[in-house]
Amino acid sequence: MAEKATAGGLVYREGKEQVSSALLLRELSSAVAKLSANPQEAYLGALLRAGELECALSDAARDDAIFGAAVIDLIADLACGVEYSGPAIQNAQALLVKISASGKLTVSRPEGFAYYALHPLDFADLISASRIVALAAFVVGIRSIGTTLSAVVAARLRGMHIPVQRTTVRPFGHPYDRRTEFRPEQRIAISKALGNGSVFLICDEGPGRSGSSFLSVADALEREGLSRERIVLLCSHEPDPEALCAPDAAARWRRYRCAANGMPKRLPPEAGECLGGGEWRRVLIPTGVPWSATWPQLERLKYLSRDSSAVFKFEGYGPYGETVRRREESLSESRFGLKYLGQTSGFGSHPLLREPEMSAADVSPAFLTHMARYCAWRTIQFKTDVSDRHVHQLETMAATNLESEFGCLLDLRLPVERLAICDARMQPSKWRAAGDDSWVKLDASTHGDDHFFPGPTDIAWDLAGACVEWNLTGQCRQSFLNEYRRASGDKPFTRLPEYELAYVAFRLAWCRMAASSVQGTEDETRLLREYQRYRSAAELRVKPRGA
Repeated sequence: MAEKATAGGLVYREGKEQVSSALLLRELSSAVAKLSANPQEAYLGALLRAGELECALSDAARDDAIFGAAVIDLIADLACGVEYSGPAIQNAQALLVKISASGKLTVSRPEGFAYYALHPLDFADLISASRIVALAAFVVGIRSIGTTLSAVVAARLRGMHIPVQRTTVRPFGHPYDRRTEFRPEQRIAISKALGNGSVFLICDEGPGRSGSSFLSVADALEREGLSRERIVLLCSHEPDPEALCAPDAAARWRRYRCAANGMPKRLPPEAGECLGGGEWRRVLIPTGVPWSATWPQLERLKYLSRDSSAVFKFEGYGPYGETVRRREESLSESRFGLKYLGQTSGFGSHPLLREPEMSAADVSPAFLTHMARYCAWRTIQFKTDVSDRHVHQLETMAATNLESEFGCLLDLRLPVERLAICDARMQPSKWRAAGDDSWVKLDASTHGDDHFFPGPTDIAWDLAGACVEWNLTGQCRQSFLNEYRRASGDKPFTRLPEYELAYVAFRLAWCRMAASSVQGTEDETRLLREYQRYRSAAELRVKPRGA
């Protein structure tokens, strides 16, 4: 979400990556070239890549950021039907050659497009539905995702024949108390817009737990002399102002008009009943079986097909969904995962499976062999690169969470020998028996590199998760690890204890933070029970270290 809450522990990882300017330009140039063949199918990939580029150039304060902004404006115009494809594509290609391909840029994955089914054109629809009446408009996008959203909003306003200016900002400071400062050229543009009757539209997904990014931009506009009546907050959902935790958030939020996108509307044609927010349990878990714990607000959106034969799960738009689709196809072909029925409108689909969730009591020698071979298979199929920064983040997370929980300072070192996009969901509830000593893994493609820990790391994270979640001790644990060693050639024994401690440090903080977001519900009770289980597991592993 817009703010990455860290109260009570670390659960979100830093998703920024260093990428060469040349690579970003090649990918965007390729996406723009595809627009000439089928603009209605290709515009989404071009729009998201252009947003990444403009955001990265602006964060780096490069002079050629103006060309990046002009490129995404053209693509947004095309996506919103404001421009004809031929001239827009030619102009975008001409602008791209003016952007330097030297050096590296910092990019981060826009969470709404990758995880939460926020379609960029949803904000174009939001402008139409809001019936904004103004002589002119000034659009402010909050980076990262607000870059693309602001371009789409500006394009829709141009289509409505409303003169519009656009800029982007990067709030800074504590996640619960952001501050925004405009650059001198932005202040000049704002001053001119003050005199022409512009309405000021602030674009971002969220708000998150605090609302501070939105509020910081609105505060900064008021400092420039703007009256609050001319400020509109465009967001992806309507918050409860009382629940926002920025300083004086409720009173500040209510100062401004707010327009929210609400539920996604661009769905697969066969999508029927919504199963988001944990509602999938009502359909997929047999009556009388206890529900598993979940963090409802941060689940991937799911729908039951109209004929109740399949489930659609959001996998990501454009290039983000393409990455997940390839993993799902590999899982399906290997038969470690469910049969994959393909991806439509960013949603992947699988046949509806009504088999009951497994539990730790269902462990058997045959299943341990299957699970060990699955982990070994991931080290080959989903092999990746991991930087020292990734590993340091993971070590810092574990040390921070354990210090917060137990008051101990641990020097945790996590060796990296078999790099992979891990499964990161090895709980028994994520497995189903398929009969004849065969099993399928659910939820296996989206969590290993999302915005939670661990991110790409050593497969020991999944081995640790299996040992913790299935309560593997003694001979069961040894058999599981020996089978993994035979299947992979990897010897994880010495590094596994460190990863088990890091794993439970993450899970206890995740459950505690999730519980705080659903206070007074049955999910809070479930999550707190899980938190206590992980805390006990952490305590057993911390005490021998002298804590």
